[in-house]
Amino acid sequence: MTGLPWYGVGVDGGLAVRYRRALRFLLACGAVVAVSGCGEAPSEDDLTLEPAYVIGIRPAPGGVICEGQDIVVVFNRDPGDARCDAARLYPDVQAGSLRTFWATGRGTLSFAWDNGGALAVEYHVAICEYEPPMLVSAFPDDREPVSLDALQERGIVLVFDVEVYSGSVDWDEAFALTGPDGWAWDAPVTAEGRRVTLGPPAPGVFEADQTYGLRGVVTDDRGNETEISLTIVIAEDDE
Repeated sequence: MTGLPWYGVGVDGGLAVRYRRALRFLLACGAVVAVSGCGEAPSEDDLTLEPAYVIGIRPAPGGVICEGQDIVVVFNRDPGDARCDAARLYPDVQAGSLRTFWATGRGTLSFAWDNGGALAVEYHVAICEYEPPMLVSAFPDDREPVSLDALQERGIVLVFDVEVYSGSVDWDEAFALTGPDGWAWDAPVTAEGRRVTLGPPAPGVFEADQTYGLRGVVTDDRGNETEISLTIVIAEDDE
């Protein structure tokens, strides 16, 4: 047996040679790790230098698109800063593997994104007309008596078939509520996608056995306007 104090065990001469060779290989690999990774997979930082790639587009290239239509580009990962020469990124700030663009009416679209990613696609452009937003439900119902307690609990709730916006004004200026003897309420407005809520009102704002009028205008993301006109009837006080 030959003692090998550098390894801490005793082995015969043949094994010693093999151990020394193995150790030299491990030491060499350790020295190279800092430079090449010694066979390791590329790091996440290395991968981000490569551009993301497109795995799908909706609608499919070669089909028909309309001005104002959404074009959704699906990447294998977050592409970073994505842009298009003939479509507008909408909304302006997006994250994740999807990018949604708003078509401007041109048939050839050239996309580009971080680290040199690029793609050009062709569509057939059609002239399309879009319906304005539609009010699908309202609380309280038009001209249907509502209790004062229910109105104070829920407020006035409008639900549309698409996401709506306040157009060129703030939401608090998009509606007007009027009542008897010059009454008016500067209602706080909350908009969440397809739902718009006015209020709820504090006690004393509305009175039982009275009629009020709601007028307003909402738009969709293409600027199509819908006028709102409701008559709110407060039921008689049961007390």
